[in-house]
Amino acid sequence: MRRWIAIAVFQLAAGGAHACLFATSTPPEGWYQWASGLFAGDVTGVAKDGEKPVDVVTVRVVETFKGPDATHGTLTVRLSNRYWTNCKVEPPVAGTRVLVAMNANSDAMLVPLSASYAEQLRQQRVKQPRP
Repeated sequence: MRRWIAIAVFQLAAGGAHACLFATSTPPEGWYQWASGLFAGDVTGVAKDGEKPVDVVTVRVVETFKGPDATHGTLTVRLSNRYWTNCKVEPPVAGTRVLVAMNANSDAMLVPLSASYAEQLRQQRVKQPRP
């Protein structure tokens, strides 16, 4: 029985590691396949949830790559406070440009977004089939 528990824990840990690898190394087409919403924005705030081990990141959207147009709107992203360490992503500070990705299961990822990577996402958007 202990062996099965250890295997289950390992698989859960590996799944989280895989998601982190995805967050930091995927090409633009991978983001388009995974996400139902892709947004570029500037971080306006980072706070701790007082009741859960969660960081709350507020982002002012400047561009929508995929999904409903949220340009000039605000997104609130809730991520486990372990996300930053496990995924080797630097926690953002106010003013940081980020990519926010959300999938159909309401999972979210947030990574820094460079101007050159934003351009690659724009080029990939043109290649996407129209809904």
